[in-house]
Amino acid sequence: MTTAYRLPPFTRALLIRRTLTRPLALSSLVGLSALAVTAQAHAQMVAFAIPAQSLASALQAFGTQANIQILYSPDDVAGLRSRALNGTKEPAQAIAELLGGTSVRYNLQGDVLTIHGNKGGADLTLDATTVNSSSLGLTTEGTGSYTTGETSTATKMNLSLRKTPQSVSVITRQQIEDQGLLSIADVLNQTPGVTVSQDNTEVNTFYSRGFEISNFQFDGLPSLSTNAPLRDNYGLIGTAIYDRIEILRGSAGLLNGTGYPSGVVNFVRKKPTAQFQGHVTAGAGSWDQYRTEVDLSGPLTDSKHIRGRMVAATQDEKSYIDYLRREDHVFYGIIEADLSDSTTFAFGMDYQKGNADGSTNSNLPAFYTNGATVKPSRSTNSGAKWSYSNTETQRYFANIEHHFENDWLLKVETNFRRYDVDNLTATANGQIDAVTHSANAFTSKYYSTSKEVDVAAYATGPFQLFGRTHEMVMGLNWARNENESGTHSFGSYKIDDFFNWDNNPVKPSKLLFTVPYDTVARERAGYFATILKPTDRLNVILGSRVTDHYWNQDGFNPLLPNPNTHYNSRESGVVTPYAGITYDLDDYHTVYASYADIFKPQPFNPDRNGTPLEPLTGESYEVGIKGEYYEGRLNASLALFTSKQDNVAEADGLRVDIPNATAYKAVSGATTKGFEIEVSGELLPDWNVHGGYTYRTSEDKDGNKVSTTQPEQIARFATTYRLPGLLNRMTVGGNVSWQSNIYYDTTLGFGPGAIPARFDQKGYTLVGLLAGYDFSDNLRGNINLNNLTDRKYFSGMGSYGSTFYGEPRNVMASLKYSF
Repeated sequence: MTTAYRLPPFTRALLIRRTLTRPLALSSLVGLSALAVTAQAHAQMVAFAIPAQSLASALQAFGTQANIQILYSPDDVAGLRSRALNGTKEPAQAIAELLGGTSVRYNLQGDVLTIHGNKGGADLTLDATTVNSSSLGLTTEGTGSYTTGETSTATKMNLSLRKTPQSVSVITRQQIEDQGLLSIADVLNQTPGVTVSQDNTEVNTFYSRGFEISNFQFDGLPSLSTNAPLRDNYGLIGTAIYDRIEILRGSAGLLNGTGYPSGVVNFVRKKPTAQFQGHVTAGAGSWDQYRTEVDLSGPLTDSKHIRGRMVAATQDEKSYIDYLRREDHVFYGIIEADLSDSTTFAFGMDYQKGNADGSTNSNLPAFYTNGATVKPSRSTNSGAKWSYSNTETQRYFANIEHHFENDWLLKVETNFRRYDVDNLTATANGQIDAVTHSANAFTSKYYSTSKEVDVAAYATGPFQLFGRTHEMVMGLNWARNENESGTHSFGSYKIDDFFNWDNNPVKPSKLLFTVPYDTVARERAGYFATILKPTDRLNVILGSRVTDHYWNQDGFNPLLPNPNTHYNSRESGVVTPYAGITYDLDDYHTVYASYADIFKPQPFNPDRNGTPLEPLTGESYEVGIKGEYYEGRLNASLALFTSKQDNVAEADGLRVDIPNATAYKAVSGATTKGFEIEVSGELLPDWNVHGGYTYRTSEDKDGNKVSTTQPEQIARFATTYRLPGLLNRMTVGGNVSWQSNIYYDTTLGFGPGAIPARFDQKGYTLVGLLAGYDFSDNLRGNINLNNLTDRKYFSGMGSYGSTFYGEPRNVMASLKYSF
């Protein structure tokens, strides 16, 4: 048996030079172990047992257990942590798992593993016997990929997309930058199976599988803010601070408790890096759009045990809509500290501020008084020039996580959020007179301050049962949200001719009345889930959540017979189960099935006696097959799904306690059925793709179609390709989005004189093109052309009987300098 020895520095340098066909500049190379093993030994299976720990320690353990010499620079691994590695595997597979998520580059040639860190520089030229990988993990920044290696949005346990028994889409950092996705609305407009409805100039609503998405997470921590006025206007949030956006479609009750059976959006922030890096970006585009962004990250101490990151962005733009102008500011800062090799503490904040002039609280009236549809020019603004809307969001967060020697992880995290809204609008609403073209406008001032605290703790790790290793997660959540909001009403005024007015009515001076609200929401929950692995191919996931939910709103409305209003809902011990199963058909394909549940209190929907209805419940069933190719660099899936709502509120006469107040009864609700196809990642070297097709039908209990303002069919495809040979400094690509027809049915007026009305939007296709060019290793230029054919379409309809035009053809160009 041979023994390990330490190579002299000069010998190590020669070894590296012979290993790579292009020399690498690595300082202070360290040889962990050197044993006389042949290349054939790498085909042998090795039993590994390496807990999650500092990467330097993990590499030492890997070299010892695999009898492989490892060469690396301490600077390249400082401040990095490895994953746990357990089981019998080939060394090539094992090192890919161990380094997953670190973005560390390496090559394995013969019996020598060389670590290169994550620094820029020339690409390596490797011969055919070399294994080279960047091991996709949770972090997508720096991978250049349109997919991810793992996600935890569904179960809180890190699973590959292939092993997650629900549909999950991930918009990576690379796709965000390539496609010029500057807001969350932009991101979700490129997400398969998701639609974005533009309610007015400041508000977006997201939909998936026929239902509204009302659940949101930040770094995996659920937010209680599921409904207005408690929640942020997520559509306008800037993307500069995020590593990726994860979207789970279907019920998300295990981790979120309350909501619709539609899905959840998880915003994952960028993390500090152990190596210094940064970039400055400046851009300009249509309608006088100007944008700048600065991102700095790196170690704050020589030991790299303390790291920080700062991101700041600002954007100023006019609009294709007359008199509308926006100004947005984003700031993000985080400090991360290694308290020991096993414990990391992080704290930070993000801040987003938006100011809009010429804003609206609805948009273009959809109908004339005779039921005919109104279709003015795309530039028409239905509001006053002096209307404004100001929003401000502050989030402060902290977390601490500890890795135990038995591979268990304990994490405690908290988040404080304050969201302020102040707007004054005068917007045309209702119908336009079919003869005179006159319209009525309503003037109001809205204010809202929402404060939320979220606290969570969870533990996850492996356990042994019947001679096999399984996984488990258990956690607790607590959240509280307080909101003060209200509307000052200044009455209405008449617009003589909607198509020929100057958008400049007299500013209101006399307040008619105020409708204030005080809202409090609280939630506490505990959840548990386990992945049982009866065989190497079969995983069975079982979980459940128990939730206590409290919601109370007190208000005053002088227009009601009893002006004091009170709505209350209290639910205790509500159980939302979760179950899934996956089976590996081979090394590339997995079939799966899942069931997930969710519920939503209904305090605004009382019965005839004034008692709130039982919570609306939603459940999702899904079966499908997923594929993972090229060591996880390409993912594909086919899913069949059914989602259903029960205890849906239906009008049921009048209440006995409040005159003329509508009462409700609970009925079986809408059902959605359909299928989805999705592909994401590297189709071929230098060719990234992300796209999908969704078909769904949604019907109520009587077989009538619902969610008709959302398309039944959606096809989306985004791609980039780096040209070969002498043109390899250039990247070209684009995106295509197609959706089927949508429509909005309503009735104008009441009683015998009511007029049926319908607004239709035919199916349409939007095409975007992009090009990028690397002027040097540090300077890159990008240009994005959106709506190439200048398609005229409506991106929203139905909100307050109005419609909203989508953006005409526009362009954005930017320069990014990285260092």
